[in-house]
Amino acid sequence: MINAIGGIGIFLLGMSMLTNGLKEIAGETLRKWLHTFTKGTFTSLITGFFMTVLVQSSTATTILTVGFVSAGLISFFQSIGIIIGANIGSTSTGWIISLLGFKISLQAMSLPMIGLGVFVQYVAPSDIKKYGGVLTGFGLLFLGIDLLQKGMETAQHWIRFESLDTESFLSILLLIGIGIIMTIIMQASSAAMATTLTALFAGAIDFEQAAFLVVGQNIGTTATAIVASIGSSIAAKRTAATHLLFNVVTAFIVTLFIRYILQFVEFLTVAFTGSFDETVGLALFHTLFSVFGAIIFVPFTKQFSKLLTKMLPEKANALTRNLDDQLVSIPSAALEVAYQTLLQMMKHLTDAMLELMEAKKGTASYEKKVQEVEEAIVLLRKFLNDVQSDSTKLRNQHVAILHVLDHISRLIRVLREQQKVEGVFHHEKLMKWWHKTLEQINQSFDSEEKLLEMEQELEKTAHKIAEERRVRRRKYYERTAVRETKLEVAMSNVQALLWIDRLVYHYWRAFARLVEFKKGTELEESSNFYDRESL
Repeated sequence: MINAIGGIGIFLLGMSMLTNGLKEIAGETLRKWLHTFTKGTFTSLITGFFMTVLVQSSTATTILTVGFVSAGLISFFQSIGIIIGANIGSTSTGWIISLLGFKISLQAMSLPMIGLGVFVQYVAPSDIKKYGGVLTGFGLLFLGIDLLQKGMETAQHWIRFESLDTESFLSILLLIGIGIIMTIIMQASSAAMATTLTALFAGAIDFEQAAFLVVGQNIGTTATAIVASIGSSIAAKRTAATHLLFNVVTAFIVTLFIRYILQFVEFLTVAFTGSFDETVGLALFHTLFSVFGAIIFVPFTKQFSKLLTKMLPEKANALTRNLDDQLVSIPSAALEVAYQTLLQMMKHLTDAMLELMEAKKGTASYEKKVQEVEEAIVLLRKFLNDVQSDSTKLRNQHVAILHVLDHISRLIRVLREQQKVEGVFHHEKLMKWWHKTLEQINQSFDSEEKLLEMEQELEKTAHKIAEERRVRRRKYYERTAVRETKLEVAMSNVQALLWIDRLVYHYWRAFARLVEFKKGTELEESSNFYDRESL
């Protein structure tokens, strides 16, 4: 029993190292795949399958999918296909164990892999170390299975499954319940599947009992997504609900027709291997479980999407609704969500400034919008604090995001100054000019091409207003010097003028950094005219 428990622990450690290493190696590739190959339900399903096989973790695929749904890069409808594909892909672990785990000496293979993997992690350059982690993960995974095998050789003495007759409805429910509990405790369906396969190979359980355990494990694997979705975005909740409903409905249908399915599994196994290998048969059953579910759900994806959207409606238009903490482990997805959040914050501030200029005072609606952006800044800072970008491109994008956040924070401070009403009243011509520019921008937020055009227009506007500030400021002081204007009036006009200048500058620079994020190129702060940030 000690060997079995230790084997499960080492297997879980190996799976964790393997998944983390593969995610680090293929993270950016996965992001591009997900963005490119999710145009329809079938392509989404294939993408989810291959992504999960590649990283050996349906959870990683699910989290990345949630990130893209939250960022608006794919629809919730497209995400359903990815989740179904991820369920099929997660069965690959069972095939690895059944085809390799019981056919060769795992200890003889695993120890050299662990040794070489650890050696690479300690002595190799930083960009090669992640490959050592993958190798170590594979070695630990196989060593865990080897220990499990040894533990299961005496399993008949401490696992009493003889009384659980699969002809009894209560016994079937109990077996399914045990499968659910196994997955919840181990927090990994692959570990539960490895334990079941090893118990079957050792003779501790029979083939039908193992099949019902697998049914339960497929339900239990949804627990992680459900827990992770608590307090998360609506996108995360819908994804978790998709995972749960898919597996529960499939489990119910498979249980009803399990006798026929097991006969079909036996027929296919004999056809391919020449004899009935129970461990291969169980891996096949696990795959067919998800394939049957896909056959049932895929034709009704649109209806399923509408049902879940109705069950879990979108929240009010909260700026931070997409900031899901589950995304921080995937920097590319987290930064994309941050970009979309900042874009919405800029639109919010654009509406607020238009209201201020039209009403010529700070209305309740204006104050509410500014306050909502202030609250969003706090939450976005907390979200970004946990994001770590490793590649050069991601670091550049990360820096661009932080610049946007900084300029928006400064813009808020400008909008909170007392000179805002004076600026609107004293410099009507400039404000009308700015009002017209903001109206054009407000119609451009839904198009990346238009945003690029508006950034150039904003730069011209910022430079023109900077020039107006230089000229008018000198004129006000010259008039004061010859006593044509009272000093108090001149100072009031200058302060209002400086307020407009800073307002336009920080808005433009925030906008420019958003464009920089999309282009993926690094920009320098403008130094063509004096630094408004010091004002």
